[in-house]
This record gives sequence, structure tokens and C-alpha cells, in this order.
Amino acid sequence: MGALFRSEDMTLLRLYFERGAAHATVDELGKLGIVQFNDLNPEQSAFQRSFSANVRLCDDMQRRIRFLHAQIDHDPNLDVPEMLIPKDVYESRAFALRLDNLDEVLSSHEANLLQMNSHWDTLNVQRNELVELRYVLEKGTTFFQSAPRVQQASYGTVGLLHPSMDANDLYSPIAPSLLDGAPTDRTGLAPSGTTSLLSYFAGVIEKEKVPSFELVLFRATRGNCFVRFAEIPEPLIDPSTGENVVKCAFMVFFSGSEVKSKVSKICNAFSANLYNFPEAFTEQTRAYQECLDRLQDLDTVISTTTEQRRTILSEIAKELPLWDEKVRREKAIYHTLNMLNFDTSNALFIAEVWAPTFSLEDVRTALNAGRQRSQAQVPSILEERPAAKETPPTFFRINRFTSVFQGIVESYGVAEYKEVNPAPFAVVTFPFLFAVMFGDVGHGFLMFAFAAWVVMNEKRMVRRKLGEFMQTCYDGRYMLLLMGAFSIFTGFIYNEFFAVPLNLFGSRWKFTEASAMACGMDNCDIPAEVRAPMHPYPLGFDPVWKGSANGLLFFNSYKMKLSIVLGVCQMVLGICMSYLNAKHFRHPVDVWYVFVPQMIFMNAIFGYLVILIILKWATNWDSPACNADPNCLAPDLKTVLIGMFMSPGNLPEEGRLFPGQNMVQLVLLGAALIAVPWMLFPKPLILKAKHDAKKKDEYRPLVDEGEGNELLQSTAGGMDGAAEAEAEADDHDDEEEFNFANIFVNQMIHTIEFVLGAVSNTASYLRLWALSLAHAELSDVFLEKLLYMSIESGSSILMVVGFFMWIGLTIGVLMFMESLSAFLHALRLHWVEFQNKFYNLHGSGNKFVAFDYEAIREAEE
Repeated sequence: MGALFRSEDMTLLRLYFERGAAHATVDELGKLGIVQFNDLNPEQSAFQRSFSANVRLCDDMQRRIRFLHAQIDHDPNLDVPEMLIPKDVYESRAFALRLDNLDEVLSSHEANLLQMNSHWDTLNVQRNELVELRYVLEKGTTFFQSAPRVQQASYGTVGLLHPSMDANDLYSPIAPSLLDGAPTDRTGLAPSGTTSLLSYFAGVIEKEKVPSFELVLFRATRGNCFVRFAEIPEPLIDPSTGENVVKCAFMVFFSGSEVKSKVSKICNAFSANLYNFPEAFTEQTRAYQECLDRLQDLDTVISTTTEQRRTILSEIAKELPLWDEKVRREKAIYHTLNMLNFDTSNALFIAEVWAPTFSLEDVRTALNAGRQRSQAQVPSILEERPAAKETPPTFFRINRFTSVFQGIVESYGVAEYKEVNPAPFAVVTFPFLFAVMFGDVGHGFLMFAFAAWVVMNEKRMVRRKLGEFMQTCYDGRYMLLLMGAFSIFTGFIYNEFFAVPLNLFGSRWKFTEASAMACGMDNCDIPAEVRAPMHPYPLGFDPVWKGSANGLLFFNSYKMKLSIVLGVCQMVLGICMSYLNAKHFRHPVDVWYVFVPQMIFMNAIFGYLVILIILKWATNWDSPACNADPNCLAPDLKTVLIGMFMSPGNLPEEGRLFPGQNMVQLVLLGAALIAVPWMLFPKPLILKAKHDAKKKDEYRPLVDEGEGNELLQSTAGGMDGAAEAEAEADDHDDEEEFNFANIFVNQMIHTIEFVLGAVSNTASYLRLWALSLAHAELSDVFLEKLLYMSIESGSSILMVVGFFMWIGLTIGVLMFMESLSAFLHALRLHWVEFQNKFYNLHGSGNKFVAFDYEAIREAEE
């Protein structure tokens, strides 16, 4: 099979380049994005490596860049340019940008913005205080406007008469008595003609704390206080969180030093801001005017500071994409350089990389480009190395169309090197199995249209930060496109358009003269009302089935049998893929004693069932010849298959589909029974026999000590004698570890798993039938109970309500929930029923991870 179904050929390379050319060479390889570096310093920690200080510097610079990003994103009125820059623009500008100079620039911007933020927060705190003072003065004046002043003993102490209450103010008459023995009215203050010496606190508190604040004051002072509140109409911004906070101005009246201490502590506990409220009206007016003047001046300063900050951020935003990409690449370069060896004697860096064989010339070109950029005197060298022990990584060439299918396959497990890749099959089988469960022309068209819109706008969407849902749809846009297209196809087969049958070609279920002539001219004993149509419907099901009494029974029978046919075909395909794997890896034992008995067992039972289903479909059970024969009855295939095992050789006459069926079933049953021990015993015994034959050979030392030392000291280039000796020694160690009991137990587990799985996996494909039935029935219920019933009511309001409810449930339940359910079931069928027949049996696949700037950027984003 070609490269489409198997991983690319990989070559292990060793690269030698001068120290001065290391940075430029690694940079060129990162632009190429086709090599995977091996870590040659696994014993060293991250802090012990040569370029750890450079990596830490890049980390710190990335922290500053994230801070600048956050500052830019925090300002909604700032025009932010595209965060991706063209490659040619980056190459022309980034070459002259030194990392140490960039670090100074970022540090300067960070310090400047931190200082501006601190200054801006201080200004906002001052503004909040002035705004709060302004409303305290306004509302406090309202509180006191009708209260005569009798004397002033000290700050915050005033004699009051009964004030007239403003209905627009929030107040709480919680004080039953403020004067000992003095009569009070409903406000809690002394009535007119009585004087009392009261203290007060004026301030601002958050509105959500008002009920608790009021309750605590009442309980702490035992009702000997009076509180009034007035909501501040202007929301204030909390500098610490940046959120709007609604606050209320309040004034607490009380009497006595002990109560004053309690009220002061309660105000502090609730984080209330207390302000000086003058007693004299002239002082109140003067304080209010001063507050307005200061507030106006402060607004001017804040506006100027905000504009200055926005100008600075706008200049930073223009350069930030370049800085971000530069630091990201530099960090990747230094991280890669930490994985290399440095030959101190020759001042050369040594790198070991995996690369696809087809890209060797590109790697040489990148090495030469790096040497020319750095003006190194020593040419860089590329040396191909044999992969004696290490298994090459698995690399598949993918594009934006096949990447989503490859990702689904690798979510199950990464393929071993040169193992058959299921992704090309999944490109067709995955959307088709999904469509079998989701078949509807209308629903498929909606999915296809949405995916087509995403595909047409993919260049614009790739430059934007999408939400989680839209990002998922964008990543799987081509899969959604195929799923919608296949759903339209299966919808035509099922003849459903939003659960409505389409009569595109005219129903063929009617009695005609031609059908009477086919019945035997005028001698037709079959009643006309039960005769079959003369010609079948051209595409899919005849629309008359939708409203027939036995329509549901017919659809159930068809979809159940179709599910079994599709499932057996896909599982047989998976077993055939196991043959290709065994043939490629040169395991004849797996071919003759795993593949062959598995094919015999699967086809002897379930392949035979598929043949019976096709024969039953192909037989005209309403033909005149069949009607004349009393034994010509459609057999129950479940009974036939059960009878094949329970009573072999005793197939009743009414269950036969072809002559000699009884003998064929006996042969197939015997083949299936023979296949089980065929899978179980030969492979372990043959492996043991080979091992015993090798053990009989006389042991011969591979190399003597002196020769081994010479070989270890020689320069490696190709498979030399030391590598061969090491490989043979490893094989010898593997032979010593041969354990027949473990091999036999593993083979027994695989045999039992396959035999039982053949039954359970075939039954698992019935989910195609169940999900398709559920989708069709839900569509019918929504159509009949919402749309049809609202139309039959004759009420225009009910029609509109029913129509929009039908649209909402169709999109919410069928297009989202049902599609997700069908997607997960199709995923399960591929992972468990199909791929476990041949894919990733050992779980030792190692994915090829190229050093690629684009991949690094996508991963970070």
C-alpha cells in the first residue's frame, strides 16, 4: 500500500555544525518544520543545560508580552491589529531585532504601564471619593433642610427638631426612642417643640450591604439610632476589580458616646466610607462647590491620562505581533539547542534528528542556509545513521482536509511505524455511518450549509479568537461538510425531508393494467388491492410507506438488516488490514494462524448471515410462482442462525433460501469450530519450536573484549560491526526472556476476545438502526405535535408559537443533541469494532513531532 495508508519512510540523521552557526541553523530547520530533534542530554535537568538562562529570559519576556496583551485587551476602544503577520514581513523586520534590545524595550514598557496604572488607580480612587462626597453633601442637605439648628457642641453634634421626610429617600424608622422619657412619633425623633442633642455619621456604603448594615445597627444599639439612605444614581468603578459598584449615601443619627463608638466600629466593619458633613448651610454650600471644582479638574486629568495611555498602547499593539513571534521562536531555538551535544575539541554542535526520507534535500538546504546566514567557515555536515534499536516515529502527510480524521484516529492511539493507517478509510466510513443514523435531507442540508459557511470563511476565522464551540466547529469543518453531504444522500434513501416524505418521481404503489398483464392476462387469481407495483421507486423508498400501517415495521426490518450488513463488511475490512500488517512486517505466523482462522470464523457465521439477508432481499415473495407454493414463505433469519448452532442439519423447509442450504450450514459450522483451536494453539507452539531450535545451537561469543573496545571507539557511519553485535546481543537477550506460558495466555486471551467480540461487535452495529429509528421518530413527533397540531387549531397565534417551537426543538434537539449522539456512536464503531481488528495492537506508536514554528504557535494559542 502507498504512503496514503502507511507512514512515511523515516531516516535518522546526525547533523554537525559550527557553534557560531547553531542559532541560524536551528532557526532554518524550524522554518522548514520537517525534523524532530532527539534529546542527547536526557540526564541533565533543565537548569543544568547550557542555554537555560536564555530560556528563562524568553520566559520572562513572554510574561511581559502577556501583560501587554492584557492591557491592550482591557481597553475596548483601542484598535487592535491582526495578531498574525505575514512571513515575508516578519523575516524582513525580525532579522535586525536583537533579543537583549527587545528585553530592554519590553521592560521599559512594562514599568511605564505599571506606573501609569498605579497613577490611574490613584486618580480613580480620588474621583470615587469626590463623587461619594458630592452625593453625601447633596443627600445630607436633603436630610437636614427642614431641621432647625439649636447649637453645636462639637464636630458631628447638632440639635434637631422633627424633620420632614423626603418620600424619595430610602430611610428606616428603626429607633423607637432616642430620648429617655421623651415622646416620639413614627420617625423615631422627638416631636416638634422638643429639642435633643444628637450625633451623626455621614458616609457611603455598598447597596447590597444596606440590609445587613441596618440590621446590625439596630441590634448593636438596641434601636437607639436612626438611619437614612439615598441611592447614588451613578455607578462607581472599583479600582481593584474594575467592576461597577452601586452605592448608597447614608446618615446615622444617635446619642451618647458609647453608641457612637459602636456605630463607628460597625461602619468600619462594613467598609463604609465616612465623610465630614458640615453643620452650617453656608459651609455645606462651600464644601459642595469645592467638591464640584475638584471633581471637574480630576476628570480632566483622568481624561488626559487615559488618552496618553491609549496612545502608548496603540503604538505597542502595532509591534506586539512581531515581538511575540520573535520571542516565541527564540525560546524554541534555545530549548532545542539545550537538546544538542557540544564537541568542545572541535567547537561543533552535534544534533540527532528524525526526518522523512523525501525531505533530506530540504534539510541539506536548510543547513547551508544557516551556515551562510551566520557566515560560518566550517561547512555543516549531514550524516545518515542506521536506526539499530530505536523505532522510528510515525509520520503521516496530512492536509487541512484530512487532519481532523487523523486526529480522531490518533485519539485512539498512535500507529506503529509502517502500520496501516485507518484515517483514509475514516474519511469515507465515518461520515457515512454517521449519516446512516442521521439520515434526513433537511437536517443534512442545515449541517452542510453551516459547514460550507465555515469553510468559505476559514481564512477570516483563523485570524480571530473563537469561542470553544466555534473553535470545535472550525477544526472539524470538513468533517461536518462530509457528514452533512452524506446525511443528504441517506435522507434521499430514507425519503425524509424534515420527516416529510418527498414524492419526487410519483408513487409507484398503484394497480395498473401492466401489472395485471404481468400477473397472467385475465387469469390473475391475486386480488388487485394486494398486488405489488409494476416498477420500483427510482430512488429510495416509495413515499407511500410513510403513511402505511406497516411502514414502521418495514423500516425497522430494513434498517436492522442494513446495520448488520454494513457492520460485517467493515469488520471484515479490518481483518483484511491485519493481513496487510502481518505481510509488511513479515510475520507469516500471524498470516496463517491469526488472519486465516479469523476470516474463516467471521465469514462462516456472520458473512453467511449477510448472504442470507441479501438473498432474502433479492427474492420476490409476492411473485405468482411463490404464491402458488405453500412452502414459499419469507424465513426468519434469526431462527435460521440460531438453528444452525442448536440443531445443525435440521433446517426446516420453510426456512430455506437456496438448494443445499442444510449442507452448506453444516460445512460452515464445522469451519467455524475448527477456526477456534486454529487461532489458539499453533502460534504459541510454533514460536516455542523456533525458540527451542535456536537454543540447540552452540553458544558463540559475538566479539572478544579487545575487538569490542576498538569497535566502540570507531566513528559510527552506517551499520558497523559494533552495531550488528549489539543488535544480535539484544536478540539474544530477547530469546532468553522467551516465556511460553505468557505467550500462550496472551494468545488465549486474544482468541476468546475475538470469538466473543465477533458476536458483540456485530450486535453493536445495531446502534445504526436504533439511532436512525430514534432520529426519525423524534422528527415525526416534533412535526405532528407542534407544527401539524398548531395548523389544525386554526389559531394564527398557535401557528406562530408552534412553528417557532418546532424550529427551536429541531435545532436544539435534532441538530445538536442527536448529531452529537450519532457522532459519538460512529466514533465508537470505528475505535472498538473496526480499528481493534488491526490497529495499534501493541500501543507502541511514537508520533512524529516536528520542530515547526507554526505548530508551536498553534499549540500556544
